[in-house]
Amino acid sequence: SVLGGSNGRFDKTLDAAIGNQTGYLRFTGNDAKSDDYDDGNGDTVPSRWSKWNGDIALGWTPDADTLLEFTAGKGDGEARYAGRGMDGSQFLRESLGLRFEKSNLGAIDKLEAQLYYNYADHIMDNFRLRAPDPTSMMPMPMAAQVDRRTLGGRVALTFELDKVELVTGVDAQRSEHRARSSSYSMMTGYTDADEFAWEKDAVMRNVGLFSEATWYRSDTTRWIGGARLDRAETKDYRQSIRSMMGMATPNPTAGQTRSDTLPSGFVRYEHDLSGSPATLYAGLGHAARFPDYWELFSASLAPTGELNAFDGIEPEKTTQLDVGIQYQDARLQAWASAYAGQVDDFILFRYSTMMGMRRSQAYNVDARIAGAEMGVAYDLTERWNADATLAYAWGENRSDGEPLPQMPPLEARLGLSYAHNNWSAGALWRVVAEQSRVDEGAGNVVGQDIGKSGGFGVFSLNGAYRLSEQLKLSVGVDNLFDKAYAEHLNLAGNSAFGYPADSIAINEPGRSLWAKLDFDF
Repeated sequence: SVLGGSNGRFDKTLDAAIGNQTGYLRFTGNDAKSDDYDDGNGDTVPSRWSKWNGDIALGWTPDADTLLEFTAGKGDGEARYAGRGMDGSQFLRESLGLRFEKSNLGAIDKLEAQLYYNYADHIMDNFRLRAPDPTSMMPMPMAAQVDRRTLGGRVALTFELDKVELVTGVDAQRSEHRARSSSYSMMTGYTDADEFAWEKDAVMRNVGLFSEATWYRSDTTRWIGGARLDRAETKDYRQSIRSMMGMATPNPTAGQTRSDTLPSGFVRYEHDLSGSPATLYAGLGHAARFPDYWELFSASLAPTGELNAFDGIEPEKTTQLDVGIQYQDARLQAWASAYAGQVDDFILFRYSTMMGMRRSQAYNVDARIAGAEMGVAYDLTERWNADATLAYAWGENRSDGEPLPQMPPLEARLGLSYAHNNWSAGALWRVVAEQSRVDEGAGNVVGQDIGKSGGFGVFSLNGAYRLSEQLKLSVGVDNLFDKAYAEHLNLAGNSAFGYPADSIAINEPGRSLWAKLDFDF
């Protein structure tokens, strides 16, 4: 396929496979790029990006019950950000994988084994995709580089026991994280990060045991339950950490290892209603999550009374109830679901600025969450179909008495589609309410609430015509009425691109045209 569109958008994709009963070879690859876009006000938003990737899969199937598959992939890209002080000038990734599956092994219905290797090398800088901002805290060229090397595996066994299906196994993972950065001096100028040695700052390990069982109690009733036990461990290799003034100070947790044993589990009930094509379900689950690398190492301030985030951040523990119903007949599909949960030790980030320096503090709070989603799709005629969805999420930070930050607002989607012979067309109206439940300056490691957000509606159209069995042409226009709007989950515009000092959300693209040509053979 080839896609071209507004703002210099140009994508090329290839998916090719060849094979027979004894094996196969598949290649998938794409190359894509886009320039900065204009918002609904006609203002240019820095957002230029490009990326490419290629992946192969080689499979051997000597019989109907056996599969051995080798995979390999590589990719890279770059992107500049209107909402950050540095851009991503490299997103190099490499991967290798080996998978084995064997069915009908006597008492064992299926054996699955997997090994994988992933490597990511990421560079952020303020000069390759922009000019350094002389009024910022980084007025000179600077770069930071991190990489992560992960090795892992998984083994699972499936047993068929009368009316019970049981899957049980073990998985393990080891991940090593390193970092280095450039420097700049008035005497020598810019020194590239490549001239500095890598410094290992963290090694993370996890081993997990898991089991899941499905009991087909009757033709209409199923019970599903599962349990998991993880042993998570992280070692802090940092010999020093940066203070708020940019000075290196000794790391109080250098060489220390922290670990936790984390239990998780769930039970779910499903029932098909007699005389109606509907299924009811309800589930109760508990999940424990060990803090990730950025939650343990990126915060500049420690939780109150702790040495640093590595020492003080506790794992998140979520207990949640889910209920729902699904309905489907010849013309109508409908579904509704709701959830309510308690999160102990929710990991919250609070951001502030002191003497022009941005700082963050990570700490744990207790929170409550709830939400619901419903949708319907109906065939009006043989050619026309209408659909609608509605979603809402709510959260409360009980420890601080504030709304839980980074919660999306109420959103509805209304769609209408047409299909007949070689023609098809569709319309989508996305309507989003305002979000007034915010906690300014609070969020997570990715973003923070920067204030209340207004509601908006965006209307888009698309159409397609199949020119032949092999060729299909699609065209569309997104944000047809050139609406100027911003998502609630957003970043504040960076001063390097002329955004004001007061936090202001970044607008989404205005009217965008696109055309796509698909060729299948």
